Amino acid sequence: MAENKTTEQATLDDIESHVPEQLHPILEAAFKHQKQIIVGVVAIIAVAAIYAGMTSYNKKAMASAQAELGAILIKDSGSDKIAKLEALLGNAPSGAKPAVLLELAQASMTNNEFEKAAGYWNQLSGEADADLKVVARLGKAKSLTLAGKPGEAVTILKDLAGTVATAFTIPVNRQLAVAAEAAGDTGTALTAYKKLADSQIPDKPFIDYKVAQLEAK
Repeated sequence: MAENKTTEQATLDDIESHVPEQLHPILEAAFKHQKQIIVGVVAIIAVAAIYAGMTSYNKKAMASAQAELGAILIKDSGSDKIAKLEALLGNAPSGAKPAVLLELAQASMTNNEFEKAAGYWNQLSGEADADLKVVARLGKAKSLTLAGKPGEAVTILKDLAGTVATAFTIPVNRQLAVAAEAAGDTGTALTAYKKLADSQIPDKPFIDYKVAQLEAK
C-alpha cells in the first residue's frame, strides 16, 4: 500500500512539474478523489443502461399491445370483444391506451351499451390529443343521447360548439340539434338546425324541413 502511494505521489509530482502552479490544487484533488470520480462515472453508465433497457421494454410492450389489439379486432365481436379489450386496457402501456379506449367505446355502442360507451369516451377525452379529444366528447354526447340522457349531451355539445375548429362545426351542430330536440329544448335545436342550413351539406332539404317544423311550433 505504501509503495502504491509512493508511485501515485511520484506520478502526481511529475505531472505538476509540467503544468502551471495554480493548477496543482486541482490535480491533487483529482488524485485524492479518483475513486469517487470513478464510482460516479460507473453510476452514470449504470443509469444510462437502465434507461436504455426501459426504452427497449416500452417499445416491446407497445408492439405487443398493438398486436393483441389487432388480433381482437379481427377475431372477436360483441361481449367477447369488449371483455378482451377491457383486459387489454388494464395491461397496455400508456401510449396504447387511447387506441384501446377508442375501440372499447365504439364496441360498446355497437353492443347497445350506451352508458358504458359514454364512460369510455370520457376516459378517452382525458388521454387524447386535441382533435381526438373533440371526437371523444362527440362520442360521449351521442352515447348519452342514445342512453336517454339528451340533456347531458346538450351541455357537452353547447360547450363544444363555442370552442371547436371549423372542421368540427357541422358534426357538433348536427348532434346538438338532435340532442336538443330530444331534450325538448326547441330553441337550441332550431338554432343548431339553422346553422346547418347555412352550411354546405348533402341533406340540406331535410335540414330545411326541420327548421320549418320547429319554427311552426
